[in-house]
Order: sequence, then structure tokens, then C-alpha cells
Amino acid sequence: MCRPDKRAPLAAATFLAASALTPGQALALSFEAGDWLFNVDTSLTAAVQWRTESRDKDLIDDPLDPYLNLNDGNVNFDKGDLVSAKGSFILELGGEYGDFAFFIRGDGLYDYIYENETTGISERDYLTYNGAIPNGGDVERGDFPDKTLDEHGKRLRLLEAFVNYQFDIGEQLSSVRLGRQVIAWGEATIYQGVNTMQNPIDGGVALSPGVEAKEIFLPTNAIDLKLGITDNLNAEAYYKLEWEKTTQPGVGSFLSASDITGPGAQRILLGPLGSAKVVSAEDPSSSGQWGAALRYLTDAGTTFALAYTNSHANSPGSRIVVDFAGESYTQEVYLEDVEYWQASVAGNIGEAYVYADLAWSDNAPFIDTTQYSNDLGQLVVSDVSRGEYRQLVLGMTDLYTAFPWLSRQIVFTGEFIYQDNDLGEGDKTGTPYIATDDAWGYQFIAILRYFALAPGLDVDVPISFRHDVDGYGSGTMKNNLIEGQKWASIGLDAVYLNNWQFSAKYSFYFGNDDRDEPVLSDRDNLALSVKYKF
Repeated sequence: MCRPDKRAPLAAATFLAASALTPGQALALSFEAGDWLFNVDTSLTAAVQWRTESRDKDLIDDPLDPYLNLNDGNVNFDKGDLVSAKGSFILELGGEYGDFAFFIRGDGLYDYIYENETTGISERDYLTYNGAIPNGGDVERGDFPDKTLDEHGKRLRLLEAFVNYQFDIGEQLSSVRLGRQVIAWGEATIYQGVNTMQNPIDGGVALSPGVEAKEIFLPTNAIDLKLGITDNLNAEAYYKLEWEKTTQPGVGSFLSASDITGPGAQRILLGPLGSAKVVSAEDPSSSGQWGAALRYLTDAGTTFALAYTNSHANSPGSRIVVDFAGESYTQEVYLEDVEYWQASVAGNIGEAYVYADLAWSDNAPFIDTTQYSNDLGQLVVSDVSRGEYRQLVLGMTDLYTAFPWLSRQIVFTGEFIYQDNDLGEGDKTGTPYIATDDAWGYQFIAILRYFALAPGLDVDVPISFRHDVDGYGSGTMKNNLIEGQKWASIGLDAVYLNNWQFSAKYSFYFGNDDRDEPVLSDRDNLALSVKYKF
């Protein structure tokens, strides 16, 4: 049997971020104080989510199964269980004074399920719980790990906080921005490129109901300089002042797919060898991350861009070390100085906006399960290697009005992805790198829009689908292609008076019975939310 891939939630996070489109924006509160103009925007959300599918016994029943370290989130919740019941808020404050501006955003959440409820884990399944007391952890039956509660239970945090100054160089407008900010380059909107090397994401939040895209991408401290060179040519460069990792769903949370990495990870189960502790991560330096880009806009409206980034990995690889005479351990590993080039082109063909985004690296990180003995005589069964990686994304966005019997307006975005590398083989069973030599897939988001169904009421029906057709891709850009995996969702977003939004969404996760079952394939769910913006 091939090894199951535990990276799916990070891909799901970016997939959901791309599909987190809302029918309207409420008007922010604006006021003046002298020469200052201020804007305040507040969003309050209440959301619930239920599991609607029974567990697949193939994913939880075999104590020697490779899913053993991937199943805590599965065994914690039964079909019909309320898996999230949260309240959250986003508060934004912006100000302008001449050429100077600032922006601050923060958010908070409280989830009743994680703070007050116990899990539905059985006494039998508790023995496969990585952080369980019998396995050397400190998590009692029915509880969540403490760090999972920190991630999903209650939290206040600062997101963006930056100042911006605009100035002219000759007749060209330029700007400099300093502080906590999201820097995202590339044209692709669903599949990710170098922007996920530039920014960590919050995988735990992304998989929750009622979230917005701006809650998913995590800002970091940086200085960003944009220079206008000519009317058609501009340049941009940045330097990161800190490093932050992508946040995975907490161990034991509903859509978590790894019990050995992320918040709450304590132990790895090694079958007949017992268990091993999760030790502190091997983090990279906080310095050394930077990038530069050139963009050219033709008179016909086509944009060409070329960019270079040097980033430290924000998604981990796993180092697993077995010591037959001492204590074994596992460790998250984040490689430094991952270099990427990216070239893109975008423009209109007819009424459709089309784009191509190509990224490549000579030293991208890959999980490597080649076994070897280290200098201490310990057996290393998993580590992180580097190799060549290339990714091509082709996409288009269009607005259709030719189907009034279905919807007066349909917004469609579709993307195709192809990945290849120099480490994998044609079959996943023939390579230790958890990636085949190439992989491809596609996904789309269609939004059916219905305006003025009642006075002040607009409704969107978003439909999304993802299919990883062939091969297993590298997780370096969080696209994580897993052969045969499919995701789909259908929802309804009703906006009243541009302030109230009522949403419902049903999500499907499924795979191909002829291949290894994807880790999330039995976690269909229904989410409902209500949001008020002012």
C-alpha cells in the first residue's frame, strides 16, 4: 500500500481561501479629524458546523495501518456531531493623511465545542490517540491537546499593522510600506505559487466555517518598496524582518490530518516500537528572506512579470529518528533559503481574463523517507531533502450572461496545474519522496448570482470542484496533488442591505477506490453562518 498523504488540509486551506468570495461589502464607517480621514470596518460572525458522514473503517481500524498517525481528528467526532460552534470578529482601522496612510487589522474567536465540550472518542480509539496518557502524552480521554485549544478554542491576535508612504520619482508614483503585511505575487488565484512561500497561511482558520480570505493569509513584518519606472514598467522589492510558520489544523481538530505535526502534536506512534516524543522544531533564521519583481504592462493591456524570491520554508517536513537503545523522536524541519523564480503573463482574450503562471526552483524541499543511520547510530526513517521543482498554472476568469434561465450572471474561474521534479518516479511506491515525477489536476469555482430577489436582498450560489487527476505532487507550494482526490462544495450566500450575510455550505471529500483513500475522504460536513458588517 502507498503511504497516505497528510498534507491535504494545507491545500484545502488555499482552495477555500480562493473560493471565499462574498456577494457584497458593507460600507465602512468613515470620519474626518482635521486633515486625517479614518475608516473603521467591523465584522461579527456566528457559525456552526456538523459532521455529516460516518467514519471510513479503512482509515481508523487497523492498529498497524499507516493512517495511525493521521486519524485523531477522525476518531474525535461521530456522524451528526457538532464540530464547531464559534463566534468571531474582525476589526479594521485605516487612516490617511496626504501621502501617508496606516492600516491595522485584528481578529478574535471563541469556539464553544473546543472550550466546553468533550470529544466522542471511544475507549478503543483512545489507545490510538497520539497524545493519550498510555502513549506517553498528557491528553485525557475526551480532551483536546492544550495547543489545539489555543488554536481553535479562543484567541485574540493582531494581523496587519503597517504604515505606507507614497512619493513621486520624476512623474512616476512609488511607495514604501513598513510593518505587518501580506505580500503576494503571481497571477493564479486558486492554486498557489510563490505567494505561499512569501506568506504563511492559517490552515486551522481556513477550514472553519464563516471565514474570509483575509483571515487566512498571515502577515509578517517586512519592508516593501514599489517603484514606478515608466508608464508601463514598475519594479517591486521586499525584505522580510521575521519568519513565521504556516499554522496547521490543531491535532485532533475535525479536519486535521496529521497527529505528529502542528499545534498539539506530542507523540508519534511506531507500532511494535511503541511511541516517540515530538521535540522542538528546527526553525530557520528570522533573516535572509527577500524578493524582487519586474512588471510590464503593454499598451494592449497584457501584463508580463518576472520575479525572484528567497524564502525559508513555512510548511514543515518531518524528521523521524528511531533509537533502539535510547529515546526516539520526531521533529518538524523548516529549510532555509528556498529560491524560486516566477514568470507570468495575463490579459484578456475576448471577454475572458486569462493567465499563465510558471514557477521553478533548484532547491525546493521534499519529504524523504530514505532510511539511513546518522552519526549517533540512530535510524532516520524520514527527513527533508532538496530537489528541482517546476509548476505551471493556466487559468481564466469570465463573466457569463448568456444563461438567463439559470442565472443572470455567472462568474467562472478555472485553473489547470502541472508539477514536475527531478526526484520522484512514475509510481509513488517506487520513490521515497512522497511525490511522483509529475502530477496534474484542475479545479473551478462557479458563482451563480441573483440580484434583488427581494428589496435589498442579493443571493450567490457558489459551486466548487477540485480533482487531482494523476500523480502525487510536492507540498512545497501547498497545492499537494494526491492522485484520485476530489473535493466539492455547494453553498448559498444571501446578503441583505449590504450588511447582513447568511451562508450555508455543504462540503464533500472523496477519492478513488482503486487508490489509497485520501485522509479526509470521510469528513463531509455542513456549515451555517451569519455575519454582520458595519
